[in-house]
Amino acid sequence: MENSEIYKFIDLDRYPLNDLAGTAGQRLIIQTRAALEQDGSCSMPGFVHQSVIAKMAVEASTLRHLAYAGPTEVTPYFFNYNLGKGDEIADDHPLKRKGKRNLSQVASDLIPDHHMLSRLYYSSVLTNFLATVLGEAVYRNQDRYQSLNISVMNAGGCQQWHFDSGLMVTTLLLQAPEAGGVFEYVPDLRSDESENFEQVQQVLDGDSNRVKRLKLEAGTLSLFRGHYSMHRVTEVEGNRTRIQAILGFSTTPDLQGNLESSILHYGPRVARIEGREH
Repeated sequence: MENSEIYKFIDLDRYPLNDLAGTAGQRLIIQTRAALEQDGSCSMPGFVHQSVIAKMAVEASTLRHLAYAGPTEVTPYFFNYNLGKGDEIADDHPLKRKGKRNLSQVASDLIPDHHMLSRLYYSSVLTNFLATVLGEAVYRNQDRYQSLNISVMNAGGCQQWHFDSGLMVTTLLLQAPEAGGVFEYVPDLRSDESENFEQVQQVLDGDSNRVKRLKLEAGTLSLFRGHYSMHRVTEVEGNRTRIQAILGFSTTPDLQGNLESSILHYGPRVARIEGREH
């Protein structure tokens, strides 16, 4: 895909991804790095033109019937499958605390290549930008199901407090709900040295002292260090569906996801495709 076509999707006056070496481009890089360093998150409202994001939302809506609901209750560590395995853990420990999850996801293999979201993801525009921000090579995830997802939340939809497996998550909000659906997070709640279970438990118990909230608008690109910062989406209110794209990038080439996770989150059809159906 020619980048010149993809650049038309983006508000280059605010986000000059076509000239990252220029003065405005360098300013964007510095601001993005600073936000990630300070808050563990960087939101870029109006990244995609409103006319384009509206078309992306329409295309995504045509796939809603393909979205799979997955688990309805999970712990904050549901991607960290081996954490605490074999240990004696109290029932009220964060590793066992389950929260409500009410969302459906469209897996990568169900999203057509001609959709505008796919065209953006499979271009080099975002990988070039992220590589410049991080100062190292960035690759698209290669997993058949997990690389590019569309998350669908209807009224009452939400996602429980959790950590991500990847070091940085990239999302694009395609359609905002009428109300609710607020992204909440606690920056750097854990580290490579400590899981910080005590403060995790405080957040799960309702302590909001460190919680930050982002009421995102359609067209917002978000970069988020979700591996270290626990986060959730509050319940969606109203008739308008919250639709968000999760774009998988990594500093590791040829990254593949966990197959059991794909079966859990995208349904029995994945097991059939992979010959894992019993």
